[in-house]
Amino acid sequence: MWTLRMSRLLLAAALMAGFSLYASAEYATQRIWLQPGWNSVFFEVQPEPRDCQALFKGVPVASVWVWNQRFTSVQYVRDPSELEPEQPEWLTYFPEGTANSFLTDLFAITGGESYLIELGGSEPVELVVQGPLFARSKPWLSNSFNLMGFHVDPGAPPTFADYFASSGAHSGQAVFRLDGAGGWQAIANPSTERIVNGEAYWIYCEGNSQFVGPLNYDTSIGSGLRFGGFLREQTLELINDTDVSKVVTLDLKSASAEISRPRDATQPPLGGQVALAYFNLNVAEKRYEWEPLDSPLTVTVEPESSYFIKLGVQRNAMPDPDSKEARFESILEIKDGTGSFFRVPVSAQKAVSLAGLWSGTVGITLVSEAANPEDSVTPKPASSEFQFRVIVHMDDTGQANLLQRVLVMQMAATFIPDPDDPELTILDEPARSVLITDETLVSSFPGVAEIDGRMVARRISSPVFGFNEPQAMLGSFTTNLTTTVTMPFDDPLNPFVHRFDPDHDNLDERFEVDLTEGIESWTFQREITMSFEPDDPEGFEFNSWGEEIIGGTYHERVTGVHKNSIYTQGIFRLTRVSSVDILNDGLK
Repeated sequence: MWTLRMSRLLLAAALMAGFSLYASAEYATQRIWLQPGWNSVFFEVQPEPRDCQALFKGVPVASVWVWNQRFTSVQYVRDPSELEPEQPEWLTYFPEGTANSFLTDLFAITGGESYLIELGGSEPVELVVQGPLFARSKPWLSNSFNLMGFHVDPGAPPTFADYFASSGAHSGQAVFRLDGAGGWQAIANPSTERIVNGEAYWIYCEGNSQFVGPLNYDTSIGSGLRFGGFLREQTLELINDTDVSKVVTLDLKSASAEISRPRDATQPPLGGQVALAYFNLNVAEKRYEWEPLDSPLTVTVEPESSYFIKLGVQRNAMPDPDSKEARFESILEIKDGTGSFFRVPVSAQKAVSLAGLWSGTVGITLVSEAANPEDSVTPKPASSEFQFRVIVHMDDTGQANLLQRVLVMQMAATFIPDPDDPELTILDEPARSVLITDETLVSSFPGVAEIDGRMVARRISSPVFGFNEPQAMLGSFTTNLTTTVTMPFDDPLNPFVHRFDPDHDNLDERFEVDLTEGIESWTFQREITMSFEPDDPEGFEFNSWGEEIIGGTYHERVTGVHKNSIYTQGIFRLTRVSSVDILNDGLK
């Protein structure tokens, strides 16, 4: 008995711990009407608080039961009145102060799970459950009855026959519904009786099954569309498991419209609604563009096939948050018009500033004719485009620097003794990225990639620049950035200087005396201006333009290589590759 009791308690603890990752998921509201006596309930959200004692506070709940489908299969259905505490296939909650409270081994309610709730008193009670949206149902146990609820449209619920028609494991199998007297009754006519949203049923599964519904969906990551701070695009797959076409509607809803986030210090602040767009490919007109998902989108999914929709977050259309921890949340509702209904959580974060490391490409297409006596100033079309990399870093004060190279490394995680067990250690500070421009500091940090068994840095460099120290730039990322790069005539990186060429080593014929400027090499300057534009200079559609991709027009004036200045012009685009807002970890 002790072993069984402990195993059940460990299972209950595992259920509580296993769903901790949903503590920061998108919130929603579910309203459940509990009738006096027994109720069969399907939780679509992860209740917060999830603790049974807190969740049912003020509700005259007599007991709550959850079937442990991992323990044993169910071949026949027993009425709730026949259940007894400490049965191995059930976990049970009894409120504190009741006679059976010492038998409690169910301590938390889990989203996506079905429960039997016994309500005392003589009046119905509305249980309002708020918490992270749980978009998936639990798996099926083969060759067994399963206590399951389903994601169906409360406004147009499907019949049992229509809902399970495409599943050989469930179509025609027995289904039991809890009646008003607290007994399980077999559904006599599945073609007319409809599935109720938020209600759970015993339904038999013949063989193996992964059935979710006649319509299903899949995302790139997990069961939701979570973009975080840097992910820009994800693909949503709509799956039609039936033999008829389905017209599916996607409608983006505000999470904050249906729930006010509890004032919990462990939760990130709510920044607002996610600005979502879909990739619209117009084959006939040979063009593509990102269309805001600000109104319902309707698509047709052919029988027994999938339809893929590329979705992107438009952070530049979201308001600036008060904190970098703020999260924007929405709910994407998916309906097929025949009863299938999913609420997919959508979330994203937006940087408070544009600080960080930016790397991109400049494409020079216009060059002045320095030797043209009539016009040596105006840049004119070149015979081909010249491309080169440009690297810019901006710190948290708004100061931008042009870089020739940068090494992406990391500060290793640190650990401290566990106060509860000195023989163990716990994480003190997690590992974090660092950006190194001073190579004398390289030995102080580990790398970020493993090559031949060694951890090495990720190096980003631009060979068209020859300076070593970061070059301060004037201006801002929202208007213009300017800087002047000077290359002294005797700098070993000056392209006029060749160490092993006697005509370009800056030494006299005896290789003894240093020569002055203008004999074998020259000092030259590059005056650089980067003008940022609100839209892509070539009209391309980037859903993250202005947030993770920026760019505009590039101008450069080169003096010292010709008697006249050389003027060049082109376009540039920069992509943020790191949000680290300090160089050399502040050591220099």
